[in-house]
Amino acid sequence: MGLKFEDVDILDFLGKIVELNTHHYKDDFDLDRDLILGLAGTGEPEDRRLLWMSRPCGTYTLREREVYLEGSYANNVWRFYHEQTRDTVLAYALSVKDAQDGKVAGNIYPLDYGAHVEQMKRLTCPVGKLAVTFGDGTNIIIPCQEKGRLINELTPLHGQPKSITDLPENERELAMILKRERFKRSYHATPGDLKKYMDGLKKSTLRGKLKEAQAAASTRKPPSHKRETER
Repeated sequence: MGLKFEDVDILDFLGKIVELNTHHYKDDFDLDRDLILGLAGTGEPEDRRLLWMSRPCGTYTLREREVYLEGSYANNVWRFYHEQTRDTVLAYALSVKDAQDGKVAGNIYPLDYGAHVEQMKRLTCPVGKLAVTFGDGTNIIIPCQEKGRLINELTPLHGQPKSITDLPENERELAMILKRERFKRSYHATPGDLKKYMDGLKKSTLRGKLKEAQAAASTRKPPSHKRETER
């Protein structure tokens, strides 16, 4: 049974995780912060359902929907650090509710990263189409197998592609998978104590252990260098 933290300051929470678990390329989180703030303001429900990970060397923010599309960039990233590395990964599902004055409020679900990847692999949907946004703002959906030819034909008319988004072969199937997985995650999660959770991470992560040791050392009294008065 997992935990959930409801109506919390998402960016503040993730920033604390970065301090505990991400030792290098911490500026990745600056990009995450901007991305999460931007997605929170789009009004698209799927832009508010995200997966986030902290690694010793960086962080990632991914749309949950895209993680479940087989072979997509998000799918490959989410799988890679489980299948190809032994990195300590702290992973979370984010449900964004509101963004105001640089703060993002919502719910956070800590994930068992390895178990989540294995479950996701059993449920992924094939990519069938691509949504392409061209330089002049034109949006066109094209079949995957026609990607190269159609983009080459359309680029002289509409400019270079600005973004390419993977779309499922079966939209209804993907929607049902996401609905079911999110319901299970929320239903089986119990409200967590944020302070207790963070204290537990401090005791288990390398950086947390180091900070505890430094704090303990700073409170110790230095040994006295005074010699006893000679008689």
